Amino acid sequence: MVETPTLRVDDVRCSASSPGWSAPEPVTWRAVVLVRSGVFRRRVGSREVVLDPSSGYLPRPGTEQSFAHPAGGDRCTSIKIAPEELTALTGGGTVPPGDFISTVETQVAHRALAGRARAGADPDELAERGHVLVGTLVTGRLPVTEPFGSATARRAVDQVRELVAVDPSMSLTELAGATGLSAFHLSRVFRRATGRTISAYRIGLKITTALDQLADGETDLAQLAARVGFADQAHLTRLLRRESGWTPGSLRRMIAIGS
Repeated sequence: MVETPTLRVDDVRCSASSPGWSAPEPVTWRAVVLVRSGVFRRRVGSREVVLDPSSGYLPRPGTEQSFAHPAGGDRCTSIKIAPEELTALTGGGTVPPGDFISTVETQVAHRALAGRARAGADPDELAERGHVLVGTLVTGRLPVTEPFGSATARRAVDQVRELVAVDPSMSLTELAGATGLSAFHLSRVFRRATGRTISAYRIGLKITTALDQLADGETDLAQLAARVGFADQAHLTRLLRRESGWTPGSLRRMIAIGS
């Protein structure tokens, strides 16, 4: 669904038809796995758990796991996180592995991420949704003291605003690296301070630039979309209409110099 240098989100389908246990498979990655449909069993050592769409699990690298599907296949979302991002997220603490019951908040966020991915949402939006979801799940299992006070948070937010103004293409991972915070913490403090996600703020800046150029009399919408950083003219038109209620042509007539 989405991949950044520190996060990868995959839609995983299992069509197993046998109720018996699979051969043990080594766990080599850090991840959060959320069940979207189906029911199955997971075994690590002598411990067996049942997993369904209200649950998920965090595998421990270095262990082995087996699965059984007594009721058919399943579908899960796997969110893999890089070690350095996990360290930044937890302050160096250890995240307890194992299964968990999802809250309504995380179930909604999980399905919203999957739905937005199917709808072809902007990769920056998907990356931020993924970071926020895994951060919420991880910090819920390991109480983490915020590594910053209000002054530090404000500096981070201001720094992001400056960086995005200069280079709107900077990814969430790059912004987090520049501020010294995890992507989850940065996204959270940015929304708390501005009322918007970083991806929404970035889109807002692009729209502002597009409005300025429409006001200057730009008429080639395809070139405008490419220059400002939208996928294509249709993308530009859709976002302008969503944010303002007007088409580019209507906006140009309203705000163009000399109109």
